[in-house]
Amino acid sequence: MIEPRRGRLEIETIEDVRNLVDTGSAASCIPLSLRMPKGNVLYSAVGDVFHRVGRLTADYRARTGIRNLNKNRILLDMKLSPEPTLFSFRSGKEVLAGDVYTSMSADTSDYSNRGATSFATICVSTDFLLKVAGEDALRHEVGFWERRRWFSPSAPMRAAITRRVGHTASRLSPTVTGPALRQLQSDLLEPYLWTMLFGQLKADRRSLVSRAAIVRKVENWVDGQSLETIHVHDLCTALRVPRRTLQRAFFETLGIGPSRYLALKRLTAARTELRQGDPSATRVTDVATKYGFWDLGRFARDYRAVFGERPSLTLSKGHARP
Repeated sequence: MIEPRRGRLEIETIEDVRNLVDTGSAASCIPLSLRMPKGNVLYSAVGDVFHRVGRLTADYRARTGIRNLNKNRILLDMKLSPEPTLFSFRSGKEVLAGDVYTSMSADTSDYSNRGATSFATICVSTDFLLKVAGEDALRHEVGFWERRRWFSPSAPMRAAITRRVGHTASRLSPTVTGPALRQLQSDLLEPYLWTMLFGQLKADRRSLVSRAAIVRKVENWVDGQSLETIHVHDLCTALRVPRRTLQRAFFETLGIGPSRYLALKRLTAARTELRQGDPSATRVTDVATKYGFWDLGRFARDYRAVFGERPSLTLSKGHARP
């Protein structure tokens, strides 16, 4: 069984900030005030996906090289807080909540921070990133990820993106494996892709009829697959539909995104298995993780909200049904 590894770093000095931004030179991380830095960072490792989320109050100027990063891995940095405290010299703009900056081996971080900011960073292999990005990644020429290093979501998406990142990072399950582990890895990366792939793109003008046809095509394809192994990138790849088109089609026809649609499908499948299960031989936890639910607390809450009863009650009533 793979266990997400977690650690916590307290930020109390400028040296702690220097270690956080990964620089080996004092001249590369310069204090901008006499205020002592304060904050903390939570580190997590889920398989080969590395994630950190934190809050920092500090005034400093950083221009640092990216060290200890393999050439086949990529860092995705996102600001979570709405306060205008972070300025990027790379883009020449104030960093907004939901913006994503990508870095690879030998890249440079070049920014200043004044005040309190919250942030999240995820580090993945380029192969994993391209796999999860699905059809959209295939449509871009080679070098897309390395050259375009700043991505900004549309204003309506910012709150949803930052909320999703913070919630997922704070709810990591102590032990996950199998389909639940793969779902957790995708859930950690998904909101970064919202920004990178379609956050700032203009809405196209296809009719709602074509949107409905896309959703029906997805539904038909999903019904013929093993539900517990399907992710959004599988839909994009199998049906050759860009994420931004798929997302818009689902929101305009069903009022939810494709990832939520798949989660509800998996929730329904889990209920069917619980209803048919033997209470003496079936565990709710096993059924939940089989269908990719790594956050068991959320699984129980969503299940009760949708079906009006606890999963354990469904299981216990299974043999009582004709």
